Formats: sequence, C-alpha cells, structure tokens
Amino acid sequence: MLGTMPTRGGATLLMLVVILMVSLAVLSLLDVARMRLLLRASIRLEKHAAAPMLHRILGATAASPGARAGAIRDFDTLRGVLTGPAILALLDAPWAPIYIAVCFLLHPWLGGFALFASVLLAVIALASEQATKRGGADVQARAGVQARMQDYAVQAAEVARVLGMRGAIVRDHQQARAELVADQGRLTETSGSFLAVTKFLRQLFQSLALALGAWLAIEQKISMGAIFAASLLVGRALAPVEQILGSWKNVLAARSAYAALAAFLKLPDDTRPRTALPTPKGEVSVAGVTVRAPGSDRLLLKSVSLTASPGEIVALIGPSGAGKSTLLRVIAGAIAPDAGEVRIDGTSLADWDREALGASIGYTPQTPMLFPTSVHANISRFAADRGAGGVGLDALVVDAARAAGAHETIQHFPQGYDTMLSIREAGGLSAGQRQLVSLARALFGRPTLVLLDEPNAHLDANGEAVLMSTLAALRGRGATIIVSTHRASLLQVADRMLLVRDGTVEPIARPDAATPPQRPMAVVPATTPSKDTGA
Repeated sequence: MLGTMPTRGGATLLMLVVILMVSLAVLSLLDVARMRLLLRASIRLEKHAAAPMLHRILGATAASPGARAGAIRDFDTLRGVLTGPAILALLDAPWAPIYIAVCFLLHPWLGGFALFASVLLAVIALASEQATKRGGADVQARAGVQARMQDYAVQAAEVARVLGMRGAIVRDHQQARAELVADQGRLTETSGSFLAVTKFLRQLFQSLALALGAWLAIEQKISMGAIFAASLLVGRALAPVEQILGSWKNVLAARSAYAALAAFLKLPDDTRPRTALPTPKGEVSVAGVTVRAPGSDRLLLKSVSLTASPGEIVALIGPSGAGKSTLLRVIAGAIAPDAGEVRIDGTSLADWDREALGASIGYTPQTPMLFPTSVHANISRFAADRGAGGVGLDALVVDAARAAGAHETIQHFPQGYDTMLSIREAGGLSAGQRQLVSLARALFGRPTLVLLDEPNAHLDANGEAVLMSTLAALRGRGATIIVSTHRASLLQVADRMLLVRDGTVEPIARPDAATPPQRPMAVVPATTPSKDTGA
C-alpha cells in the first residue's frame, strides 16, 4: 500500500516507523507507571481502610456472622479490582471521546468511522451486560452460599464419617456443584461469545482504519503520518470496550461487592467514638428486649425485662432453646435486640465505648471460642498487643487461671501458658480444656459484670466446686453475675432464679427459699487436670 503513495520515499517510511515505535514505547511506559500507581493505591487503601473496615465488621452487632464474613470478602474483592484489568479498561474508557475527536481533526471520515465503530462496540457491550446481568448476580450469590456450605461440611466431616452420612453429603454437594458449574458455564459461554465478536470487530475496524487512512493519503487528503495515527487512535478508542468485556466477570463481582458493602455500612456504627464513662459497677437493666431469628419472624425473646445488681448471682434456667443463650448475648452486647434496650449502670449499652466496657465484662459463650494464638494471649485478651506485658501481666493471667480452676490443667499443656492453639476446630483442645481457658479469660482483669453461659457443661465435680467458690468470691467483691445452667449444683449459690421459657422470663422461687443461698468455702484446686482434658 505504501508503494502506491506519491512520494515513494524510503527515508520517510523509516521515520514513520521510528515515530510509531517511540509512540508505542511511550504508551507502554505510561501503562507501567499507571500499574505501579494503582498498586500503590491498593496498598494505601489496605493501610488506611482495612483497620476501620475490620472494626466495623467485627463490631457489627446488627449483622449475622455470614454477613460479617461476606463484608470482609467484599472489601478484599474491591481492593483486588484496583490492580486488575477491569480498572484499566474503566480508566481508559473516558479517553475514547478524545481519541475520536482527534480522528475528526485528522479527517471527518476517520472521525466518523471511529465514532461508528465505538458506538457499535458499546452497543455490543450493553447487550452483553443485559444478557449476563441477572445470571451473573445469581451465580455470584449461589457460589458464596455453596462455599459456605462446603466449609461447614468440612468442619462437620468427623460427624459425617461416624454417622455414615458422608455419601449423602457428597451427593448433595455434587448435585449443587454440578448445577452451579453448569450455570457458570452457560454464563461464560454467553460472555465469551460477545467477547469473541467484540475482538473480531475491534481488529477488523483497526485494520479498516489503516486502509481508510491509506486511501485518504493516496487521495492526498491527509499526510502519510496520519495513516499510522488513525490506526493507533482507533485502536486506543476501541480497546477499552474489549478489555471490559474480557474482564466482565471481575466487573460484575466488583459491582456486587460494592453494593453489598454499601448496604453493610448502612448498619448502625458500633465503633463510633463515645464519651468516656467511669468503670461500670455492674448494675444491669433489661427492658422490653425482643429478638427475632435471623431471616424470619420467629421470636427468640419476647419483650424480656429483668434487673441484676452488684453483689448478686442471677441464675437463668429453662429447657434447651428457650432463649437463655440469646438473652446473655444481648446483655453482653454480642447481638443487638430488634426492640428494647439494655442499660449498664443506667447508660444504654449502645452509648458505651465497647472496648472500654469489654475490659469490665467477663463472658463465656455456650460454645467457647478461642483464638489461634498462645493460651497466655487468649486469657489476657491480647493485652500484650495493647502495650501491657511483663511480670505484672503474667501474674494477672495466672490469677485468672487459678480462679477458673484452669492453672493445673494448663500446666500439663506441652508449653504451658505459651502453648500455641491451632487454627483447626477447638484449637487442638478438648471441650473441657477449652471451657477452662475460656472461663479464665472471662475472669481476667477482675470484671464487674460476669455473664456465663453453661460454664460447667464440661467440668467434673472438682471443677464445679472451684466454679461455685469463684462465683461466691465474685459476689463477695461486688460483681454482678448472670449465669445460665442446666445443672442444679450452681443453683446453690444463686440469689435469684429466672425461668426462661419460649422466649419469656419469669421469676421462680428457690426450692430452699426458707434458707439463704450457700456460700461455699474456698476450694483448693486439685493437682490433677479435669476428667475431660485429653487433647
């Protein structure tokens, strides 16, 4: 084609090739610089936004565990998009009109051709978006649910093996996975077809732009240099559309993650700064608390009201599933009620600084949760990370363990208090060991409000005796204790008993109402571990 040009100058052609090479090199260097800037932006976002986001996520009492886990994944998805191909295409797209305008400056036919090609590819992109929008959102949601179900199945693998459920579980997951993979395949096939058409048209239009430029040069309507400029400009104008379609899956994931994260951030902010309040004495007031089961209208608690005073032990009794654990979680601030409120020392729980209040609360959930770090760090509530440490902290940890009857058990661990717990279920400890360490953590720092959910479920007789003595000692120093239990032994030290049944609470008289509650003498922990201390 160049041989038909009027000048037939080899030097001119060589100069044009050099200019083209330099232009492409400059573009490549700019792309490298842009990628480095985006990478730094991603790192900066992680540095400045990750901590506040994790605070919001971990402190969201109005969100379910699944919603909190999803919010963390959504944040990571958005951060990852900053260094992916999708963001590059989105950043290039606003430049397309400028490239088209320059084509018009070169020649109206070139501008009109570039505009026609851009509009056609944009229409194809919109058609692809409409064809995959609903299916993409559905597949993303189902993939998340499937991942959570598989994680749960892995955690419950031991039960499945023992009860002969493995085959049924595998079949259920196989069917769900097959349906999901089939839908993902259809979605990929649809988006791939649009991508193939877009890629073909982009290459065709870029070649036709070169041909059109050459024809205009032959007609002496543009310079020879404009031939290469036209091809380059049309290619740059059309490239973002192809890139967006090629990374459409990431675009859909980012859009879904942004929408989900925006909805999550509309929940009440439990991490906003609060006015510093004095250390609580432990006066508890629960007024009209109602809690619904997540995702349904079933009431777990129905307008529950109660009070508890410093120096008092209140025992919650009742059948399984009556709402005892839910009530303790509401009082502890682990979950937010749908109606009603909880007040500590007359101040609404929502107005307390949760980190400051947490230092004065001792809490053990029904299923003790330990973190994959040392036993010492678990009991001390990561005090070393807040600047505490040394012999004084060690003494507080050991005192809490002794009060819980856990000291002798911990001494039998491989590295004692420095034993590292694993990430696997239960941290590598037995149920009894886990409960003792959790109880020691609850007693760390001399809390003024102690909330214990079935604290003796895995303790032997000696462990229960130590626990009763500890509760009496806590009452003696003015702490408020609310404990749920199925065992009658702890009722011996209770000042009041409340019957929790079908989400309601009502006081009941002690069987031995004629005599005051027992104040057992201090029990010296045995030198042997609890009966349930096997790893």
